Amino acid sequence: MAVKIIEDESKSLIVEFEGMDRAIPELIKSKLLESKDVDFVSATKEHPELGWPRLIVKSSKSAKSLVLKAIDEAQEEIKEFASAIPKK
Repeated sequence: MAVKIIEDESKSLIVEFEGMDRAIPELIKSKLLESKDVDFVSATKEHPELGWPRLIVKSSKSAKSLVLKAIDEAQEEIKEFASAIPKK
């Protein structure tokens, strides 16, 4: 997996996720939708068989900071879920 920054401006961020499906961009998107500072967020892929998924974020604050915060929140939820699964 490689992450390629397509656009990195103060209130706008576009990230391409090479070598992966839309699962991670969709997870980040779902967390970003909870923020009142996000004006627009989308996880897209131009064609099902071509290209790589992209996360597009437009915000009233630092888009990059909001994405990093969303990733941290998603990681915490995954850890909670993992600890809820009984171990043998």
